[in-house]
Formats: sequence, C-alpha cells, structure tokens
Amino acid sequence: MNMKTVANAAAALCLAAGLACPGPLFAQAPLRPTPTEVNSVFVQGVGQVTVFTYRAQFVSADPATRRVVLELPNGRRWAVIAPPIIGDLTAFENGQTLIISVAPGEVTGLGKARQGRPGELVNEVALNAGLPGWPEGFGVREVTITTIFVDINKQNGTVTFEGLDGVVRTMKAANPNVLADLQQVEPGDLAQISYLEGLTINAIR
Repeated sequence: MNMKTVANAAAALCLAAGLACPGPLFAQAPLRPTPTEVNSVFVQGVGQVTVFTYRAQFVSADPATRRVVLELPNGRRWAVIAPPIIGDLTAFENGQTLIISVAPGEVTGLGKARQGRPGELVNEVALNAGLPGWPEGFGVREVTITTIFVDINKQNGTVTFEGLDGVVRTMKAANPNVLADLQQVEPGDLAQISYLEGLTINAIR
C-alpha cells in the first residue's frame, strides 16, 4: 500500500469519526463556521438581504485597527474589522460569548482575478457611517476577496459565490459599471469581488 493510499484511508477514517487528524499525511481542509441562525431583512435600495448569525468567543481586539479576533465553536479563529458603530472594543472581555450577525449586501466591484487563490481576503475597510436603509445596530464594511463564481445571472444582475465564512451567497450588483463588468465573466472564473456587508457584534451578559 503506497503513501497516497494510506493518506486517503486515514482521511476517510478521520472524516467518518468526525475528527481532525494531525500529522503530515495529508492537507487538512480548513474548518468552516456554521451559522446558528439564518434569516433575512429588507434593506432599502438593495432588497431582501440574508443575515447569517454566529456564536463566538472574544479572543482579542486591536483598538487602533479595530480588528477583532473571534473563536468559533468549531475551533476556527475568525478576524473581522469592527465598524465604528460597534463601539469601544476594550469593553469586550477575553472568553466572553458574542453574537455576530453578518449581512452581505451589494456587490460594488468584480472581475477576473489575475492572481491569488479562493478564500483569500484582499482588503477590508470599515465605513465611517452606516448606509441608509440598513437595520439598526449594523455597521457597514466593504470587503474584497478572491473567490470563484459559482453562478452568474446576467439578466438579474446577481452573482453567486462562496464568502470567507464558507457560506455560498447570492448578491446583487446595481452600479452600471459593475453590471457592465458582470457581462465579461462566467461561472467557474477565478474572481475578485468587492461587496458591502453589514456587521453587528453583541455581547451576551
């Protein structure tokens, strides 16, 4: 039995047992967070927006960059830029349970990626002010990632892709320039996508 066969057998056993196997036999797939709740809200100018809610523990925060590190129940660490509306990050305590809601909104830019691999964060900027029509308590970020187009509806102006959280979502493009770029891409293309995303973080007291 060669090493590749051994690695595949070991991987199958681990997956069947629900375990994360250590060691150099094979590359371990990244852990994906699982939303504890999925619902939707109506955002003026965007329409119905899916909201993914997660439960996580606070690990650390950098007040200067406003980057917050969270640990999800599956052990994965997840870093996000907290918009100003979230408030004073020093108020969170190590190990404190937080409820994070993420609402992908509108695509602001897209095109074929010339480099990078799916799942890479290219840029993340917290906007100083929220956008009209967003639900109360949500700050807004613009996120740019490298991913793969899962589906494209050129007639409706929507793209479907996997976000950094591993969740596949469909988002709408409204800007005429973005809609024009949408005509130049196809499903399966490696893409760079920028989109607005609402975010709220609430501590469980």
